Amino acid sequence: MAPSAWTSSGKWTAVMTAEKVLLSICSLLTNPNAEDPQERAVGDMYRNDPIRYEAKAKEWTEKYAKD
Repeated sequence: MAPSAWTSSGKWTAVMTAEKVLLSICSLLTNPNAEDPQERAVGDMYRNDPIRYEAKAKEWTEKYAKD
């Protein structure tokens, strides 16, 4: 059973370490969940047209994530 983020006194505590949070982010970036996308159109493209999705991801990376 996963530990709760809430103590018995009702106060919130951090359950995940920074390492676990970063690993979770990396996992989402390398294996996106197309069933629950941030943007519906992007999730649909990822599921239905993976070649177009890869081309668009490459285009956006070149445009927005480079110098």
